Amino acid sequence: WLRGNGFAGCLPVAGNVAEPPDVDQVVTQEKTSGGSAPTVSQQVPASYRSALPVSPPTIAMLAGLIARRRRAIGSRWRKASPAEQAVLVLAMLRHDQRLLDLSRANAVSAATLRRWLLEAVALLAARAPRLDRVLRRLAARGQVVVLADGTLIRTRRRTGKDNRRNYSGKHKHHGLNVQGLTDEDGRLAWVSAALEGKTADITAARRHRLRDRIHAHGLTPAADKAYQGWHKDLRSARDCDRCQGPCEQVVLTPYKAETNRPLTHAQKTANSAFNAMRCAVEGGFAALKTWRILDKLRLHPRHATTLVRAVLVLTQHEQTARDTTQPAPA
Repeated sequence: WLRGNGFAGCLPVAGNVAEPPDVDQVVTQEKTSGGSAPTVSQQVPASYRSALPVSPPTIAMLAGLIARRRRAIGSRWRKASPAEQAVLVLAMLRHDQRLLDLSRANAVSAATLRRWLLEAVALLAARAPRLDRVLRRLAARGQVVVLADGTLIRTRRRTGKDNRRNYSGKHKHHGLNVQGLTDEDGRLAWVSAALEGKTADITAARRHRLRDRIHAHGLTPAADKAYQGWHKDLRSARDCDRCQGPCEQVVLTPYKAETNRPLTHAQKTANSAFNAMRCAVEGGFAALKTWRILDKLRLHPRHATTLVRAVLVLTQHEQTARDTTQPAPA
């Protein structure tokens, strides 16, 4: 069954049968035969309610996208309405709900749920903000500094050649590298395409040409110690179109101690002040990863970029809905 107010259910499996892989929160119940007959375990339909912590405007937004998609492709009939499909998709994204749990309780196959998930993710990712538009908007708001950082989206261990290139030596885990930009308040404004997990943060920033594109809008990037040496890229910029000569952009990174050269008291004080400003970017990625499907990606890595951008759209929509419902300060 399915409730349109954001509740979903799951079904049990047989009591004496091993649980299938990737199935959580299984409810079992036994029925025994009378007399001296041996005990027989049967599957009993049961379900439970689970709250979905997503605002109604977000559900309505996704349902509207699905409805317009169905009209565009001429879809005549489906087992679930756009609102019901939106609730199921959000349950999979928010709780990382297993397809088998939802499929049995809602009388649809796991393959259908996967198709609905990929359809909704593609619709959301198409609304993700582009980098140039984000930087132009930040510059128009009077922002001076844009915070840059990277995160690892964990994946399962791959086989063959995909094994080593997706292994991150920094995190000691397989995953994909994703770069992000936030404003000074820690609101995540943009995420990059997913790269191989072995890619260092500074290498990923160079591949996406973040410094050049940030400088083109008159902004200054600020990053952590993983981007130490990013400022050296300015040496190759002999003639900058914006600076009308040698590039004068500054890249803000904290001081880093070297062998036999510890940090001075002034440098430590500067690092403390810098980290207090830059820590807002951690809140941006924390808000992104409240969608538990990003805890460990079980989809194919080719869907990672689309998935991360779709989750970014949902995160930004949730933040906007929360801001509009909060009363204005007196």
